[in-house]
Amino acid sequence: MNIFRRYLKLFVKKLASMQTAIYLLLIVGAVSALGTLISQGQAPAFYIHHYGKPVAFIINGLGLGNLYQVWWFLLLNILLSLSILACAYQRLRRGRKISILASLLMHLALVFILMGAIWSLGLAHDTLLEVKKGESVSLFAYGFPEGTLTLNDFKIDYYPDFQPRQYTSSLTLSAYKGQNYEEDIYVNNPLKAGSLKIYQSSWGWVMQLSDLSSSAEKNICLKERESYLLDEQEKISIQAIFLPDFVDSKTGIHSQSPIPNHPHAWLTILQQDKIIDMAIIPLGEDAELASCHLRFDSFDTYSGLHIKQDSGVYMVFAGFVLLLTGLGMRYGFEYLDKRGSR
Repeated sequence: MNIFRRYLKLFVKKLASMQTAIYLLLIVGAVSALGTLISQGQAPAFYIHHYGKPVAFIINGLGLGNLYQVWWFLLLNILLSLSILACAYQRLRRGRKISILASLLMHLALVFILMGAIWSLGLAHDTLLEVKKGESVSLFAYGFPEGTLTLNDFKIDYYPDFQPRQYTSSLTLSAYKGQNYEEDIYVNNPLKAGSLKIYQSSWGWVMQLSDLSSSAEKNICLKERESYLLDEQEKISIQAIFLPDFVDSKTGIHSQSPIPNHPHAWLTILQQDKIIDMAIIPLGEDAELASCHLRFDSFDTYSGLHIKQDSGVYMVFAGFVLLLTGLGMRYGFEYLDKRGSR
């Protein structure tokens, strides 16, 4: 028991050393810099393909591909935080002056900023969703604790030359931590619900097709340039491009505006990724393509949403508040003392 206490005392003494804090800070900084050079969150095979087997063995073995979640990196940051706090406590024991209290606040600020940054890098969760108008999506299915997101409406404003000016999604977030939220979001104006934020990211067209090849009619929902497998055995798939204002001129096939005045679907049939047939079908009509019989039923827009949950920003914000408070106490009182002594 005495041996344990002796080693514990020695460990605490080393931890409270400013030299130890500086060494730990340098190690954390170097490892974090390494993490920016290695693509994060990839499958083990990715690192073998891009870096070769010897380097990939080190990356996968040490968890460098998920650096900000790996246990030893989190342990390093915990030790650094404890070392900073221990150094601050040692200074506090020497006296109760304003300058020492200010120093303690600045040390605490570093810990909050460090922990908040690590939380944001390793434990924050985000995803991209493409939601059709009127569609409801459970956020739980995408790794968030709760909530159902509904796209009520989606609008696009254009400049006179038909370049997008702004696109706006009318959202309802229901049953998220016991509350409901409604917001019209656009670029740089997200929906905010506590630590959860939903940003407007992108948009596109989605087409509804019917496969009439067999007696049982099959509905197909197809986004632009997305592939849909029609026949798994023959490896036949379909891709589509939406032409909202179709025109076939001497300059070629194109859409003269993004306004759906003359909507057509440009369908391409592929077999083993090779084009075998294509056709441009007006809305409401059907056509034979290769061995397929397809009809273009309807179209709509979808909204691309970036959903992010990050509690670390609050810790970073609290850290900066403590830092500014500590700086204000230290140099503010020092300034007042100098003026009083004149």
